[in-house]
Amino acid sequence: MKRSSALFLLATAAVAIPAQAFAYWQWRDANGRMVYSDVPPPPSVSRIVEAPGRFAGEFRPVEATPASTDAAAAKPSAKPAAASAPTAEEAFQKRREARLKADNEQATREREAAERQARCNEMRNYANGLQQGVRAAVIGPDGSLQHLDGDQRQAEMLRTNANLEKNCS
Repeated sequence: MKRSSALFLLATAAVAIPAQAFAYWQWRDANGRMVYSDVPPPPSVSRIVEAPGRFAGEFRPVEATPASTDAAAAKPSAKPAAASAPTAEEAFQKRREARLKADNEQATREREAAERQARCNEMRNYANGLQQGVRAAVIGPDGSLQHLDGDQRQAEMLRTNANLEKNCS
């Protein structure tokens, strides 16, 4: 009983709403703005995006050709005009991908610059420690710590300062 009453309500609603209520036209005006209407566009509009009873996607209305160019019009073109021009959605996706790529590249450059700055700060701190005489050690070939003597400290300071000049200037 409930199923039949629900079907009756659906059928009544479908009959009560005229088919033209869902019909709409969509086109771009001369300024490039999207226009939505329930009446067809004026004849001056050359790019209709959607029309009632048509598939979605941009198309150009068929234009009348003069009688003198009938022979030229009879030849099929290699590509239709609508297929060669990108749709608004394709253009949007292309711009979006370019913006995302640029944003990713910018974020990568910023991350690399921050990492480089952190490494440079660590090297500067290490060089300051060596210069101030803080006790320093290196790992020997056998894995043990070997404290730096005066000559080794001087060589380490020269090596660190050279790296700073090369990478952090």
